[in-house]
Amino acid sequence: MKRLPALRLTTPRLALTWRVALLAGTAIALLAGLTMVVTYQVVRAGLYQELRRTLKEDAGVVAALYNSGEGSARTSLTGATGGVVLQVYDPAGNLLVASRPEFELAGAALPPADVLAGRGVPTTWSGPVDGRPMEAALAPFELGIVVVLTDPAYIGAVLADLSRNLLIAAVLLVVVSLLVGYVVAAASLRPLVRLARLAGTLGPEHLEPIEYDGPRDEIGRLTAALNGLVERLRQALEAQRVFLAETSHELRTPLTSLRGFLDRAVRRAKPEVRDDLADAQRVAGSMARLVEDLLQLSRGQLVVDPNPHLVELRSDVLGLVAGEFPGVRVASGQPALVLGDPLRLTQMVRNLTANAVRAASEPGAVTLGLDAGDGYATVSVFDDGPGIAPELLQRIFEKFYKGAGGGSGLGLAIARQVAEHHDGSIAVESRPGSTVFRVRLPLADAGEDE
Repeated sequence: MKRLPALRLTTPRLALTWRVALLAGTAIALLAGLTMVVTYQVVRAGLYQELRRTLKEDAGVVAALYNSGEGSARTSLTGATGGVVLQVYDPAGNLLVASRPEFELAGAALPPADVLAGRGVPTTWSGPVDGRPMEAALAPFELGIVVVLTDPAYIGAVLADLSRNLLIAAVLLVVVSLLVGYVVAAASLRPLVRLARLAGTLGPEHLEPIEYDGPRDEIGRLTAALNGLVERLRQALEAQRVFLAETSHELRTPLTSLRGFLDRAVRRAKPEVRDDLADAQRVAGSMARLVEDLLQLSRGQLVVDPNPHLVELRSDVLGLVAGEFPGVRVASGQPALVLGDPLRLTQMVRNLTANAVRAASEPGAVTLGLDAGDGYATVSVFDDGPGIAPELLQRIFEKFYKGAGGGSGLGLAIARQVAEHHDGSIAVESRPGSTVFRVRLPLADAGEDE
């Protein structure tokens, strides 16, 4: 069967909340920059427009004075425009006199064609005068044309100060927008965080749909998709459980018959073939245990009808299991009494021992230990194998997970189920040359003896 390529979602490493905040900050920065440019242009245009309007008024006032015979070319006007310079031109556009001597020079004169353009009505002019940019207004009078000049350099200073203030305001706005954007993003993504937390509680033993009563938005669609996936997974696990139960049940009967035939054959066999039949018996026993594990696994629990007994772990469990694996030894120590199902406890230790024998250099390197204290009995299974990688220590207890040593992928999962069914726990410590599985089980107290 062809394997479909894995779906891969590539996202930046920055947290989603900060990405949203940065996007909001960037958008606000762009808007702030655009607003600053527009404001600068509007203020600049307004300043120049107001300057030209005032110059035209001044030029009109001077022209009226000259028409009345009360004006003088040496007069200096000081109004809204500040200090200005007056120039008087004849009807042919030639400079006659100015209010300042330096503006009577030929280099300070306006082009005659531009001066003549002001013979009809008052008009404005912009351009260099003696190498400096100047603004001017021209107005006609009876004997020629009067020009009011001013230097607009103060507008540049005003605009520079305005630009600095706008830039500071934009920076502050961006910083504030980042903080506000983070708060808004965190509040907006809170349903997604809650959904992720609820999804994290799902597992093979807990596949319930996530309740959602919000609108059909992005969170709603994501919840619906996740619930659909959970339902499909639940159906797949149920189908797997049914398949395992039916298959195990169908295999158990012929395996039981096969073991019976082998037992009878061993009793009747000649000595030279008895060893081969004994090997076949061990293989059939392993297959029978595997089928039984599959059947128990398909039920979802190991003991449907509990059968508790007082079990002495050293003699009733560890010694029995060690006898099934030649070379495995039981370390010396005190006995420990627990309340539990002897068959399941034996199965748990057998699975752990079989796993250790596969990993060890030889069966003699596997040791079963037993300690008691603080109300608990601790069963330990030690081997000198290559060890288990740290990232795999939690996965080895998953169903159908197979390590480098092989196996069915059920032994450790069932061992953990047995330990938890007896109100105990199982843990593992591993490094190259030393792996220890430890099972903690509560000791039976005097009240339980009865």
